[in-house]
Amino acid sequence: MSMQKFKNDPEALLQLAEGNLDAYRFLFDHHFTDLCNFLLIYLHSKELAEDIALEIFTFIWEKRQTLVIKTNFKSFLFSAAKNKAITLYRKEHQKIFASIDICESFMPIDSSAQFTIENNELRDLINEAISKLPQKSRQVYLMAWEENMSYKEIAAQLGLSTKTIENHIGIALHKLRESLKPYYKQIFMWWMILRFLE
Repeated sequence: MSMQKFKNDPEALLQLAEGNLDAYRFLFDHHFTDLCNFLLIYLHSKELAEDIALEIFTFIWEKRQTLVIKTNFKSFLFSAAKNKAITLYRKEHQKIFASIDICESFMPIDSSAQFTIENNELRDLINEAISKLPQKSRQVYLMAWEENMSYKEIAAQLGLSTKTIENHIGIALHKLRESLKPYYKQIFMWWMILRFLE
């Protein structure tokens, strides 16, 4: 029997809640590669990125009947990936985070101002790294991660093949990891603090 076709993620999610395996396969096929590439920005291992992505999709299947997604599905996946990466980082660097006092970072005015400066500096570093990407790779990267577009959507809009889009994303991620490698710890600590404020 041929696989059922779905128009978009919301339609597939409705069927997923009913235990439809075709809906699950549709979501997996459309987002697994994007999710792995997103994780690769922060992880050094393709295998580890794939393992975490599989864990997320396993969770989605197990919780399909009670799963609540308040944003679009891709944003949900990236948020889950960020949280997984933070948890992993905390386990491997427990001593670093044991010394962080979240409350003291925001209660005093001076400390809050300092955090804002550091925050902006990190954002500037990331923007600078993105600006140095090859033009087409930068365009594709921004469409994927700033506009939450799928590889298929980007390929259709730019008139390129999905494989070409994957190649541009690969180039962008490789160069970003090289540029931002010295700042991994600060980026993760920034994420940790922001997470407590949400």
